[in-house]
Amino acid sequence: MIEPEPGPPGGETSADQRLSPQRVRELYERWSADVLAFLCSLTRNRERADDLVQATFQRLAEKGHTARPASIRGWLLRVAHAEAMQVLRREGVARKGLGIIAPLARLADDATPWSPLVSAEDAARVREALAELPTEQRTVVERRIWGDKTFATIAAEEGVPIGTVMTRMRLALAKLQARLRDDGTPG
Repeated sequence: MIEPEPGPPGGETSADQRLSPQRVRELYERWSADVLAFLCSLTRNRERADDLVQATFQRLAEKGHTARPASIRGWLLRVAHAEAMQVLRREGVARKGLGIIAPLARLADDATPWSPLVSAEDAARVREALAELPTEQRTVVERRIWGDKTFATIAAEEGVPIGTVMTRMRLALAKLQARLRDDGTPG
């Protein structure tokens, strides 16, 4: 069992104190399996749970000094739960957003005589709306939707935190929805 690090009297730590990388590694080795099992049961997706374990332990490295050493497991599970809920909410927004760009997916599915014209118009509107997005947001949308990459993979490729990637996706989808709604495209 890993012994808690000694802290100031009363179990509190100062705001500028951080856990050492070695301590974070020890806590990861001790608790990551529990956190992963919890997240797998919550998300029902192993890949997503793996990403969330990393996000949880990243928060530990950043803010773990605020947790009492005796309750670190509970703190980790609360952080994991919060991270999972945030991702699930954002993915719900992303799923809704996928409906915004569904005209591209419908190109081959329509069978009416005028379908190619309507579908081409819808696809052109979507392409125009995508082209108007800031580069950072457009890149995330393209990699997530057409590249079928996870937010964690995109974050690693871009060299930014996963939260930044998720925010870019959320903002991009909101802009696309507003733009396509203004153009009269169903969404």
